[in-house]
Amino acid sequence: MLLCTSIISSQTAEAITELITPDLDETSGLLFYNNKIITHNDDKDAKLYEINSTTGNITRTVEIKNATVTDWEDIAQDASYIYIGDIGNNFGNRTNLKIYKISKSDYDDGDNEVTAEIISYSYADQNDFSSNLNNQNWDAEALISYGDKLLIFTKNWADKKVNVYSLPKNSGTYSANLESTYNTNGLITGADISFNEEVIYLTGYSNSQAPFMYTIHNIPSNSLDIFSGSVSDKKENIVSLGNQVEGITLFETTSTKHRLYISNERYTAFLGSLTFLFPAKLWIVEIDVDTLSLNTSDEIIVNEKLNISPNPFYNTLNLSKVVDEATIIDLSGKTIDKQYSTKKLSLGHLQKGIYILKTKKNNAVSIEKIFKL
Repeated sequence: MLLCTSIISSQTAEAITELITPDLDETSGLLFYNNKIITHNDDKDAKLYEINSTTGNITRTVEIKNATVTDWEDIAQDASYIYIGDIGNNFGNRTNLKIYKISKSDYDDGDNEVTAEIISYSYADQNDFSSNLNNQNWDAEALISYGDKLLIFTKNWADKKVNVYSLPKNSGTYSANLESTYNTNGLITGADISFNEEVIYLTGYSNSQAPFMYTIHNIPSNSLDIFSGSVSDKKENIVSLGNQVEGITLFETTSTKHRLYISNERYTAFLGSLTFLFPAKLWIVEIDVDTLSLNTSDEIIVNEKLNISPNPFYNTLNLSKVVDEATIIDLSGKTIDKQYSTKKLSLGHLQKGIYILKTKKNNAVSIEKIFKL
């Protein structure tokens, strides 16, 4: 397998805990409200779950009594309401897209049941409703509250861009207006906004399954053209490969950092007769306040190709040249092994599974997924 990258960033998020299985296997959106983390599943049940950020345990469950679930994908808030986006549209043919609007006073009353207002919508510029699984631009997984509008960020399977549509916040039936477009070269799966509405955070994943993040700031006043603001460079590999990021929520700002939670859903990968499980997890990531960039330890241009073989492997992994350092990292981000000044890695002690190999040569860093049989 060829190991050759142009610009690679190492993992920047820290895994905190796995989430409770099977209750939260399909975690899709995240919200931080009243010093609590709230999440929901995408197509399992019409419930909100409060979770402990240290253990992943569920501490409260709230049912939305008048809601149904087609494909719940994100959750947002303003001062008075919580909004749940039933906006997933993998086939591009839905005519029942909606957002559930829940009063925070109703949510806070402690009886673990709420009734929602309903905002129904269609996309003003969608004319074709034919079924086309994962090959159209009408899917969406990201939602924020922005001023007096709700903004939906699409997950464009066909052109790998993102479109931003606006909706009123009042219950009713609407046509969502296209406001902004950007070439993310990947699929957007989550969004959140800072408390002062000056910074927007986007997460997603690319064709290679590499999770990424963008930040947007300096958005012109009174404009819904979000991407006319300053868009950060694409920060890839924010969590370990194989963990499909879903939800993101801001929970703290300090004088130097914005701290956010990120979640990934449970995912199973198959390699021949082997099965590899990526459990649902909660992560923490930090953004520098001054630069609005992620904390990254390595971002180096790799000029030469490095071949690794065999991959998958049993006991030994061969490199095409001697590297200064080779680090084996598991999918939780934990360093398992380090070997130095070598081109032949002895890895028979590893358990079967998927790992990340990070190599350094003359301060150049490369990262690749490897498979232990």
